[in-house]
Amino acid sequence: MQTVTGDGPPDGPADGPADGPAVGQGLLDSIRSRAGRPRSGWTPGSVRLFAVLLIALQVIQGLSAAPGVANSTFTQSYFLITYHHGFVRRGLLGEAVSLVVGVPTRTEVDLLADVLSLLSVGALLVLVEALVRRGTASSCSMALLVAASPFTIDYLFVDHRPDLLAIVVLVGVGAVVTRATRAVVPWLVALGVAFGAMVLVHEDVLLIQIPWAIALVALATLGREGVVHGGGGPGVGRELTRRLAALLAAPAVAAVAVVAYGLPSARTVAELRSDVAAYHLGPGTMFAYLPDSIGTSMRLVGSIPPSAKAHTVLLGGILVALQLAWVVAWVRPGIWAPFGRRGNRLLGAVLGAVILVATGVLFATGVDWLRWFADCGTAWLVVQAFAVLLESEHAAPLPSAPVTTPGTTDPAVTGRIGFSLWLPALAVYLVAIPPLDLANTAGLLRHFLFFT
Repeated sequence: MQTVTGDGPPDGPADGPADGPAVGQGLLDSIRSRAGRPRSGWTPGSVRLFAVLLIALQVIQGLSAAPGVANSTFTQSYFLITYHHGFVRRGLLGEAVSLVVGVPTRTEVDLLADVLSLLSVGALLVLVEALVRRGTASSCSMALLVAASPFTIDYLFVDHRPDLLAIVVLVGVGAVVTRATRAVVPWLVALGVAFGAMVLVHEDVLLIQIPWAIALVALATLGREGVVHGGGGPGVGRELTRRLAALLAAPAVAAVAVVAYGLPSARTVAELRSDVAAYHLGPGTMFAYLPDSIGTSMRLVGSIPPSAKAHTVLLGGILVALQLAWVVAWVRPGIWAPFGRRGNRLLGAVLGAVILVATGVLFATGVDWLRWFADCGTAWLVVQAFAVLLESEHAAPLPSAPVTTPGTTDPAVTGRIGFSLWLPALAVYLVAIPPLDLANTAGLLRHFLFFT
């Protein structure tokens, strides 16, 4: 009779087929493999499914709760401003629409607004999929944050303002610089032209997406292995200058045009409104803000009651803090890591100052403070996502939650990622917040805390 001692080979003649030892050894290897594989944790497929559910809940919530916001007369007015009576700021989109269909109908305007909103949402869906496919703890955590954040899918799906299409351009910048092909500069020229067009749709792009795009280009140039990597030598400086010049040339020209020629007279505004008189637009449209100078805009912001400002800042700060805590705890790869190296610190300080100054000007000249939190938050999360994607393919995963059986938790080996139980709970909480566009100034905190 054959006996087996421990894990060793049989010490007697086999009673079974000639390949019996091989079959037995294969069975033992299979048992060992299963014993070392954690039974808890998430696979990339389960992460993807959870992200889809989070996004679906936000879409359902947006469809049921905010139809009036998506296709309001204010949103429609973006598509009605043209250059028929001279160059004016925010008139490029309406001019393009009028060249194709003349004066559009409300149905055509609403359809185009829906398409532009879906394009911006689609860009973030592509980013979520890229993060899930990376398959590390940090990338999957970031994918779920992008899917759950009230600044991203939720906001873009409800708010149909066409300047949010700049998010598509920002994602395009990230895709180009992370792939780092030889055609980076020509691609950045094309994306810069797209950014320039977006400036002519709404100049807030200069203060939101473009500063973060600058940081993204610098991040990729300084931190991508095999492209331009290192501590700020002359080669790095020249390449970064080339890339930023390619990206910023067109937006700079558009910005000069807006500042020099963009403010229309009251007569021009009246003529533009007359062109679309069939819409019976009320006073609360983009036409009312076209003639506003920087000084006028700042006075409007100053007229907001202090309590309303405080509630908005508190709500925005809470949302930012929750998502920043998510990044620190479960994502961790820092946007500013390459700028901590000697030789790059001054550049990092300059980029940080550019973003802070641009954000400050934005809040000082625009009354939609909750919108600014959402817009700037989206740009931040997009850049943070590409910071994760810029990691080496073989970067070690972050420490995961304890598993119930011994063995490695490396996703590259097990195919599973251990998440803290707080992560899905916070994701559901963020998704449950009603669309930010439904919040009114008097009830911001109640809107956030009680989901009403």
